[in-house]
Amino acid sequence: MDTRLNEIITFIEHDFKKNVVIEPEKRLPRLRESITDIIKTYNPGVIVKAGLGSGRVLYDMAAACNAYIVAVEPSLSVIEEFLSRHTGDPVIEKIRIINGEFNSFPVDYFAADLIVCADYLDFLESGRVVDEFTRVLQFDGILLLAGVVLADDDIEGVYDDFMKAAFPLHNDYYLREDLKTFMDLNDLKFIKGTFDHYPADLGALSDYLSAFRAEAKERPLQFIEEKRDAFANLYKLADTSIAEPYYISVYMRKKPEKK
Repeated sequence: MDTRLNEIITFIEHDFKKNVVIEPEKRLPRLRESITDIIKTYNPGVIVKAGLGSGRVLYDMAAACNAYIVAVEPSLSVIEEFLSRHTGDPVIEKIRIINGEFNSFPVDYFAADLIVCADYLDFLESGRVVDEFTRVLQFDGILLLAGVVLADDDIEGVYDDFMKAAFPLHNDYYLREDLKTFMDLNDLKFIKGTFDHYPADLGALSDYLSAFRAEAKERPLQFIEEKRDAFANLYKLADTSIAEPYYISVYMRKKPEKK
């Protein structure tokens, strides 16, 4: 197992207990609503959840529908903890959990009608992961992707720069339009999206993520001060709190063009 994957698994295990970055409580109602809407609209027979997340979205999805549900989770200990929380619960019998990584998704070609991925993509190798999602989806299959994005005018990626200082595993957040373009290049056609803002305390987030970086704890906060005007204009910064953009977007795998 490579070093970066080990680091990702360590972070996933840490956040599973806290739910600060992956599927935090404040975003769950909108995420559940979007997933429910997609399931009702497309009636998928096979749903693949990329990551257990907090466990709550996966559980609720299994409780609310009759689809065959598979979850792929990199951390074996997270799988064991999730199962121990629900010992004897018949809902869990509807879920098949595979211990595997997203870069080499352990799911067959064209196996999924719907893939759900929330809050993982920004610290994974997005190109490889989305390639795997495309491979696994049936033609006309649906990908529901949820995650933090940059403010529309944050062309220089000031929020990305803060996150890279705060969290070395962070890769990139996308601008919404860039995300759509990236997905389109991967044969995933944009269907619709839901855009919201949620309060986020960057000081508290920096403290939370300090265990995962070698740099001095103050560096991300220094960056906020250096870029305070930009954060105020783009993210409504007040003290160390911002309005964080969050995007739930839905894509359909394109059919091959007829020649």
